[in-house]
Amino acid sequence: MKSALTAIPISAAQPRPWWLWPNLLSLDAPLIALVWQEGFARSLGVELDWTHRALLGLCAWLAYCGDRILDGRRLKKPVESVRHEFCRVHYRPLFIAWGVGLLVAIYLALQLSSAELFGGLVLLSSVLIYFGLHHHPATRKRVGCIKECMAGTGFAAGTLFFVLMQAEVSAGLIILCIAWAGLCSVNCLMIAGWDRDLDKRMDQPSMALMWHGMETRIPWIVIAMMGGTLGAVWLDQRWLMLSAALWLSGVGLIQLCLRRSSCSPTLARVLTDVVLSSPLIFLV
Repeated sequence: MKSALTAIPISAAQPRPWWLWPNLLSLDAPLIALVWQEGFARSLGVELDWTHRALLGLCAWLAYCGDRILDGRRLKKPVESVRHEFCRVHYRPLFIAWGVGLLVAIYLALQLSSAELFGGLVLLSSVLIYFGLHHHPATRKRVGCIKECMAGTGFAAGTLFFVLMQAEVSAGLIILCIAWAGLCSVNCLMIAGWDRDLDKRMDQPSMALMWHGMETRIPWIVIAMMGGTLGAVWLDQRWLMLSAALWLSGVGLIQLCLRRSSCSPTLARVLTDVVLSSPLIFLV
């Protein structure tokens, strides 16, 4: 899944706002993943242990940070994107931290049941395919037209993995899973919209560069997904909390999309991720 940036150059020597650091350190995506994992688990009455939570948070960080490291490694000179410039300048310590995180993730994965381990390997394979397609010079431009949807769907799948391994599949669950994956994809699309000019200058392919008028259609896509969640609640009252959280996140994304010129690009991109933390309202 993408996160906060700016549309103006910010050198490594300049101070950065405190609220930008979780994004620069790739901590925002793991936090959002854990919040939604807990929301789905509580709604379904699924018991998760610390290994499931730690492994999700760590794997989300590895995927998110790894994607940025590869992007930053490709850049040979300073760029305007704060997150890309941070990874370009601090490539070595980030890579060392990533390697340590990978070893810890492998250790935790070996504590899983055989079914969870096999399912995790299947999910890992899809992530590796995404990385290969997105970062290989021969394919990165061609898959750029669906990059955000791939990233959003993959993030949602990872978030729900351990819950779905224990849950009983139902029509309501399927609806909520689709809505959650849709919101994740919209989040990526909106950020790609904020990044359109920057990505063009960095030769970074994205769906926003190919989908003109994307911003005018995003609110209607979100409204359609929000409407679908009402069907899930009608089928099963257990989904009331998650449906409300999806509505809050959806309304937040729509407002940001409609008011994109009323705040700085840096703040807008951070808020695009913050609004996905809505289940916290019901979990605390």
